[in-house]
Amino acid sequence: MSFDPARYLRFTAEGQQIGWLRPALAARLAAWPGVFDVQTGQVGLLQVDQLAAVVEQLAREGFVPGWRNERYRIADLFEIERAAARPFGLTTHAVHVNGIVAGKAMWIARRSPSKPIDPGLLDNLVGGGMTAGLTREEVLQKEAWEEAGIAAELARSATPGGTVRILREVPEGVQSEVIYVYDLALAEDFEPKNQDGEVSQFMLLPFDDAVRQELTYEAGLVARDFLSRRSARPGSAPAGAGRAT
Repeated sequence: MSFDPARYLRFTAEGQQIGWLRPALAARLAAWPGVFDVQTGQVGLLQVDQLAAVVEQLAREGFVPGWRNERYRIADLFEIERAAARPFGLTTHAVHVNGIVAGKAMWIARRSPSKPIDPGLLDNLVGGGMTAGLTREEVLQKEAWEEAGIAAELARSATPGGTVRILREVPEGVQSEVIYVYDLALAEDFEPKNQDGEVSQFMLLPFDDAVRQELTYEAGLVARDFLSRRSARPGSAPAGAGRAT
């Protein structure tokens, strides 16, 4: 979906805008006048140390679905439960990896049907949000192992690609996200093996076939980032055969 700022209230902290709030959530935050300053068109965060308790209460009321027990660092100001990022329209960061084989095909992962967001859809081989306290490289290695069984030594050989910026309306609120794209060259005999139960299937597809699949919104952008960079290089290889595991 596109993003219409007129449908939201700005969420601010320490003089800067950090997110977007739906009117219903903004109205609910007025119940904590010592924590939030609710005005026309804007809600200010006054007490960062009280935010976690408010988010827990909002989760019990259904304003924050899909609790993860994982925290994101927001604007170098505070940490917050991951599930609250979209309801509050907070900008988060993620790492996604295009798993490339022989310069002609890429691995695609099918998300588990139990995932709280985009269950069952197709995704990049590796992708995950940047958990508070971890560097980008640490997130890459962590997610590479958990999602595809890729050892740290191999994960460290991934090369930076482009950066994808997303701002759109989603069922939970607003997805405001910066995705750091990496490309990882994999041997033709490499077989991904999921470790955390969040992937139900892997498929190795020619590039053109991969982008025609029902990918998550983010995965489609990440795959196309690789293809746009590849097409800009002379002598790019043609697509090849695909397989599924």
